Order: sequence, then structure tokens, then C-alpha cells
Amino acid sequence: MPVTMLMYHMITHPKNANEVRLCRTPDAFRKDMEQIRQAGYQVLSFATVLDGVAGRVKLPDKAVAITFDDGIACAYENALPILQEFGYPASVFVVSSRVGGYNDFGEGFGLPRRRMLTSNEVRELAESGIDIGSHTANHLWLGKTDKAVVFQELLESKMVLEDMLGREVPHFAYPFGSWSTQARDTVIETGYKGACSTLSGRNRKDTDPYLLRRSEIKGSDAPWQFGLKLNFATNDMPPLSDVRHIVRQLIKKW
Repeated sequence: MPVTMLMYHMITHPKNANEVRLCRTPDAFRKDMEQIRQAGYQVLSFATVLDGVAGRVKLPDKAVAITFDDGIACAYENALPILQEFGYPASVFVVSSRVGGYNDFGEGFGLPRRRMLTSNEVRELAESGIDIGSHTANHLWLGKTDKAVVFQELLESKMVLEDMLGREVPHFAYPFGSWSTQARDTVIETGYKGACSTLSGRNRKDTDPYLLRRSEIKGSDAPWQFGLKLNFATNDMPPLSDVRHIVRQLIKKW
């Protein structure tokens, strides 16, 4: 039942060299979605992935989920129409304090200024069937942050987004992929039901629901590279993720 979760950031054209990794063009994204369809994958919601990992439901043999980090406006402008074209669900993880603002958390990495989703756009995404999750209030490195601050970041973001949407926001993604045992425990403590990491690999029944694995789709990935990530859910050479899983299972048996 292994599930591949794909991680995108922006569906747009890069403005500079620093954005190339993070920006998948709309044309490339549409081709990704077509490749998913042609390969016979079923696209699952985040909630369904959690149900599968918990063993509450049996998932299809070829399953994939689509996620977007940060909450840049192109998720609404460019990604949503393509997702609707294919009828695919997805999750968008939003930095709550930047709603209606800009991605200033990227300045230190040489990223150009980008408009973030507005509250109306966040609501329209949710009304269109897109799962809205939290990406903290201020896009902090949670693995390097004191627990009190982590708690505030997680709770504030959850409450702001829930107030904005008028519904529960049960899902989370760690900014920068930065986590620690303390941060993971705080995610649970603040009421989230599942969280995405940036660890690569496929998600199975033994996968921690608060450290779900994802494969990063880069702007420069060619169709054949996307196909390998779709099938093997890894950012390494394709076989390594499966080899690691087999080794872990053998260790458990010993």
C-alpha cells in the first residue's frame, strides 16, 4: 500500500537562479499531473493517507498525494486550475502570519519577493476541496527553536487558519523540513492529526503519521526524473529507499 507524497513549493516561472529549484512551471506541472494519470496512480487526500498509514482503510497499490509548502499566491493562481482540470485533491500548507503579505522569510536565501495567498484565496482553495494545513505562523526552524516558541507557532497558526476557514485545520508541514522529537511531540500536543516532513521515501503502515515522507519535485526535474520520484519516492538513486525499508524490517525481526 505504499503512498508517494509529492512536495511542491511554487507553480510559476523563476525570477532568479535561487528560485529554480523551488519553481515548477505551470506547463511542467500540468505534464506531471498527466504523467500521474497515465501511470495509473490514484491521487489521495492527506486525510486518506493518514487513514491508510493507521490501517483504517486499505489504499490502492498505486497511490500518490500532492502537497505545496508556504502558501505562495501561485497555488491559487496557477496550481488550482490545473488540479481542477484533472480532478485531483491536494494540500497547501500556509504560513499564517504572511497571509495577505509577502514571503519575507525567503530573503536570507536570495529569493525574490512573492505575493502570498490572501485570506479570500485561502478560503476559495478550501471551498474548492483543497486541504489547508499549517506551516507555522512565521516559517521558523522548529528543530532549532525552544519549545515555548514552537508551541506558540503551532497553536497560533492553527487558530488563525481555523478562524479564517471556520473549520478544523488538522494537518501540518515542518518549515525547512526542520524537526526534533520535541517539535514532533508539540505538534501532537497542539492538536494536529498528522504532519509532513521532508524525509524521502514511501509511506507505509509503519510510517510515523507525524513524520510523513515526501519527495521534493524540483523546477529542473525532467519528465523521466519525475517518473522515478513518482515510482520510488526518493531524492536518492531509486532503489535506496526500498533497500532502507527492507533493512529496517530485518532489524526489527532480529
